[in-house]
Amino acid sequence: MAALPPLFWSGNFLIARVMHDQIPPIQMSLWRWALALLILAPFGLKHIRTHLPRLRTELPFLIALGGIGITAFNCFIYAALHYTTVVNAALINTLMPVVTFMLAALILRETLHRVQVAGIALALLGAAGIILRGGMGGFSLSDLNRGDFLVVGGVMFWALYTVLIRWRRTQLPLNLFLTVTIFFGMLIHLPFVAVEAMTVGGFTPTMGSMGAIVYFALFPSLAAYVLWNRAVAALGPGRTGMFMYLMPAFSAALGVGFLNEAFRLYHAVGIALIFAGITLVTRRPKAKA
Repeated sequence: MAALPPLFWSGNFLIARVMHDQIPPIQMSLWRWALALLILAPFGLKHIRTHLPRLRTELPFLIALGGIGITAFNCFIYAALHYTTVVNAALINTLMPVVTFMLAALILRETLHRVQVAGIALALLGAAGIILRGGMGGFSLSDLNRGDFLVVGGVMFWALYTVLIRWRRTQLPLNLFLTVTIFFGMLIHLPFVAVEAMTVGGFTPTMGSMGAIVYFALFPSLAAYVLWNRAVAALGPGRTGMFMYLMPAFSAALGVGFLNEAFRLYHAVGIALIFAGITLVTRRPKAKA
């Protein structure tokens, strides 16, 4: 169960990349979450009457979470995959724990030790190596890929979402919390979808495009969430979290195997630096005597 969610999330990257010419990114995100909400709503709304007073209290915060975690993160990632490769997007995405630690230090006032600062520097160096394609020799600004920077933006939004959830823990049942945040995230999509439809057009429903949206809604949205939480209950959060390191391996294999994307030396060096940085950042400091 712990290995399947990273596979489903890697498949999300692959299919978004495959469908980038057929489904515009903001519409891709909107319809993914619309279908997921349709499936989830019966399980979440049954709690609404019991928890209505609490829901009213938390509503502004839930709207903000929907905008950050549902709208911004997903639109940035789907837009990124119109420009960059699955391999690059997945490897840069592994910065998530490091960026989360950085934002936790800023927002939650968590202390960063010297070793953790060194780990952040290593991880950022690894990501920079991937974005800069391995080095500055003969490199020009025109070589920069906007998709890589959009992935970094998406990582920032998801890290912020994670920190905000820790900063103010919800008192709502999880199904209701997800239903409400997805609902408001969908609403926040709408003006951006309107602009996108006027500038680049909509998409024609085909077997391929509808199959992609069904995959997005069922597997990386709902099935991955359910399996991940069951795995955490069985293995504990620490052991389950280690399975996230399968995601760059799965994504690289899918990108290379299905899209003939190249996996180069700078990818290997970059991911090694990122993993070394994550190890230092997440290592517990020794207790003082």
